[in-house]
Amino acid sequence: MTTQVLIRLPTELARRFRNAIPARQRSEFIRKLLEQNLPNVDEHMYELALKAEAFDRANPEESNELESTRMDGLDPNETFDTAKLLALCQK
Repeated sequence: MTTQVLIRLPTELARRFRNAIPARQRSEFIRKLLEQNLPNVDEHMYELALKAEAFDRANPEESNELESTRMDGLDPNETFDTAKLLALCQK
């Protein structure tokens, strides 16, 4: 699947682009530039998750401390009530 994108370039840069890259190769040229230069967010998030996992394995005491405070101030028996939420939103 592809998506068409409109971009604005300075006139001189657009002229150089048109002169250097044949019409039928321009989209591919820009696609390659973007792929080479844009960060891959999914890959970055995966790397961060691996680092977090390794930290948790290396520091189990910190992970346990976080787990023990996760429910602080929350009622474990509380249930979600859609009607109550809707009533609160009407106020």
